[in-house]
Amino acid sequence: MVDAPTPRPHRPGELTAAWRVALVATWVGVLLAYLAVWKTSEEIGIATWWLGPRSNPQPVLVRLIPFFVIAVFGILAGYNVRRMPWISLGGSVVLALIAVPDLSRSIGLATIEFTIAGAVALVSLASLTGTYRAAKPDADR
Repeated sequence: MVDAPTPRPHRPGELTAAWRVALVATWVGVLLAYLAVWKTSEEIGIATWWLGPRSNPQPVLVRLIPFFVIAVFGILAGYNVRRMPWISLGGSVVLALIAVPDLSRSIGLATIEFTIAGAVALVSLASLTGTYRAAKPDADR
């Protein structure tokens, strides 16, 4: 009879399963939010820097920059990466940097992009509460 593999013990800095799911769900929400920014930009006729105007759109790779960022951090959140709350917080900073050039084009769209980055930052900071920590050594042992 084959024994079932024993689960690997959790390492300090990893997220609990519930917080990992919450962080992945947050990044999926960010993907949907950026799709909404793209659609809104087309509807109102004011382009973000990464989309460019309709008459002269940015190259495909530039238009997909926010989505590459979202994909990288979303995939990392799905894996059991140590220090993921801090890594995800770095992702929110990258999203905020993507929003900065849009301040000169459309304050409304830039505000939405900053709000998305802020939401990721809040969830990332909250997920710090769901990280495994090293056990403190007992003096009695």
